[in-house]
Amino acid sequence: MLYDLSNLKEKIKDLSITRTAHIWLDENEGIVMAIYTPGAEETLEDAEMNIAAVEKICKNKKRPIFIKGPHKSMTREARICYTEKAPLFLSATAIISNSSFVKILGSFLLALNKNINHDNFPIQFFKSEEEAFQWLRKYV
Repeated sequence: MLYDLSNLKEKIKDLSITRTAHIWLDENEGIVMAIYTPGAEETLEDAEMNIAAVEKICKNKKRPIFIKGPHKSMTREARICYTEKAPLFLSATAIISNSSFVKILGSFLLALNKNINHDNFPIQFFKSEEEAFQWLRKYV
């Protein structure tokens, strides 16, 4: 499932576009979609904007999120913002990464983060979009 970010606006009714991501609700699946801009360097301000977009899309219902896109970097403050606020609106997170290094590093950083209760807010890395969607459907 490749996404042409240039014409998403015409196809999706409630598309939120921030500096670093395109965020919307897949109405058929009930899954929040977040496709990051290639090479995004995410700051605290970006994380706050993305969280606000997710909150608006979720409309007081916890939903799973599908995240795809090659981050170039993310500040420590942005990571803290996500770990504190994302579980308020989201039920699970699937992250697509074709890089084994990113998957290993991400898993290591998540294990170190004591702010996330992984029983109540599961996070998984996937290479396949179909596997990610299969897993996320359990949390709709």
